[in-house]
Amino acid sequence: MAIARSTTSLRSDAVVLSACAAILLAVHFATGNGYGFHRDELQFLDDARHLAWGFVAYPPLTAFCGRIAIAILGISPQVLRLPAAVVNAISLVLVGLIAREIGGRSPDETASRYAQIVAVVAMLPIALAFSSVLQYNTFDLLAWCLAIFFTARVLRTDNPRYWIGVGAGIGIGVLSKYSIAFLAVSLIAAVAILPSQRHHLRSRFFWYGALTAVLIAAPNLLWLARHHFITIHMEQFIHARDVRHGRAQGYYSDQLKFTMFAFPLAVAGLVSLLRSARFRLLSAFYVGPFILFALAKGRGYYLMPAYAVLYAAGAVALERALVPHAKWLRITLRSFVFAALLLDSVAVGWACLPIWPVGSAGWNWQMQNNGDMRDEVGWPEFVAQVAAVRDTLPASDRARLAILAGNYGEAGALALYGPQYGLPTPISSTNSFHDRGFGPYAPETVIVTGSNLADQLRNFESCTVAATVQMPYGVRNEESVDHPTILICRHLRWPWPEAWAGSQKFG
Repeated sequence: MAIARSTTSLRSDAVVLSACAAILLAVHFATGNGYGFHRDELQFLDDARHLAWGFVAYPPLTAFCGRIAIAILGISPQVLRLPAAVVNAISLVLVGLIAREIGGRSPDETASRYAQIVAVVAMLPIALAFSSVLQYNTFDLLAWCLAIFFTARVLRTDNPRYWIGVGAGIGIGVLSKYSIAFLAVSLIAAVAILPSQRHHLRSRFFWYGALTAVLIAAPNLLWLARHHFITIHMEQFIHARDVRHGRAQGYYSDQLKFTMFAFPLAVAGLVSLLRSARFRLLSAFYVGPFILFALAKGRGYYLMPAYAVLYAAGAVALERALVPHAKWLRITLRSFVFAALLLDSVAVGWACLPIWPVGSAGWNWQMQNNGDMRDEVGWPEFVAQVAAVRDTLPASDRARLAILAGNYGEAGALALYGPQYGLPTPISSTNSFHDRGFGPYAPETVIVTGSNLADQLRNFESCTVAATVQMPYGVRNEESVDHPTILICRHLRWPWPEAWAGSQKFG
C-alpha cells in the first residue's frame, strides 16, 4: 500500500518541528547554569575574548558564537551555552525536514508529520548531550544536518542547485570541527562510485557547491597555513594520546550506548537507504564515516552526527511499515515507539545534565561516572585558593609576579575569576594561550598550578609547595587528583623568551 501524499507545506512542517525542538530550549533555560562552567567552556570563553580565524585546538566558529552571546547578555554558563541550545534546536528541525525529504517516492511527495516528529524525538538525546555545554560538537551537528538535508533535496527534486547548500554545510563544518572532512570524502566517493549519481560530477552546480565550501572555509584555511598547520600537529598529538590510553577501544559498543532504544530505528534507516534507488546516496553519510572513523581509531561519539540521516530514514521506514495495519495497532505501536525514544532522552538527562542537588543519588552517580560533570565543579574555589597563595607573598615578590597554569581549564578559570582578586592575567603554554605570551615583563616569582614539584625544580632555581587544591564537596577531578599542588617558584633558569618559544603544549 502506498503512503498518502502529504498535503502539508514546508513552512507548516517547519513550524511544527520548531515547536518540538523548543523542548531543547526549555531544557536549556531550566538547567543552563548547572554546576558551573565546564573545563572546555573556560577555554572557549577566553578564546572568545581573543577572536581570530582559528585557534590551536579548533576552528573559530564556536568561540565566535560564544563571543556574540556574552557580548549581548553578559557572562554566565547559561548565556555561553545559549548558542549551543539554539543551534541544536535548528539541527533538530533539520532532522525532521530530512525525514520529510526522504519520505518522497516521487519528486512531489513528502513524509508525514508523524515520521518527521519521530526523527526529531530519536535525535533529541544526542542534541541534549551536545547542547549541555558549548563545544564544537554543537556546530558540527548543524553542519552535518545541513549537508544531509540539501543532498536529500537534490535527490528528491532532481534540482542540482541544492549542491550549493551542501557546500555551505561543509564549509560551516570546516569552521566548526575538521572531522567534517570524513563526511566530504564519503560523499564525493559515493557520487563517483554509484552509477546513478555520477552525472552530478558533470554538473556545474556540484562544483559550485565545492567552491562554496572552499570560500566559506578559506579564512580558517589561510590561518592554518600562516600558523604552519599547528592544529594538525595538535590533533595528531591528541589522537596518539587517545589511542595510547585506549579511548578509542569502545568505538563499536559506543554506537549501542549512544543510540540506546533508537538503535533499531537506525538499523531500519540504514537498510531502507541501501535499498532505495532514489536515496541510496544518503547512506554514504553514515557508512563512509563509520568506516573511516573506525580505520582512524576515532572515538565513538565522533559518529553521532551521522545518525541524523539514519533516524530520518528509519522514521520514514517505520511509517511505511505501519500503513497496512489496523488503526488501533498503528496507534499502539506509535505510542510504544515514542515512549521508548523519550526514555532515551530521560536517560541522557539523568546522566548528562546538571540537574541534581549536591549530595543526592543523581549527583553522586554523575560525580563518579561522568567526567564532564566533575569538570563543571570547583573553578571559583580553585581561583580563590590561588589568590590565597598570592596573599602570602611579600610585596617584593608581587612586583613581577606571574601565574602559570598547567592546562587550559585552569588558565581559563584564572582569566575569568582572577580579576575579582586582583590576580595578574594568567599565562599558559597550552593551546592558544601560548600565543598570548608570558606577559608584559619577564616574571621573577611564579605561582604554578597543574604541575608537580620535581618538574618545576628543573625549570626554576627554587620551588616550594604552597598549598594543595581542595575541590568543594570532595569532587575528584584533574585538579584535585592528578596535580593538586600549587607551587611558588622563583627565577627561571633560562631567559623567558627562549624558554617560552619552545614551551608549546597541546591539551
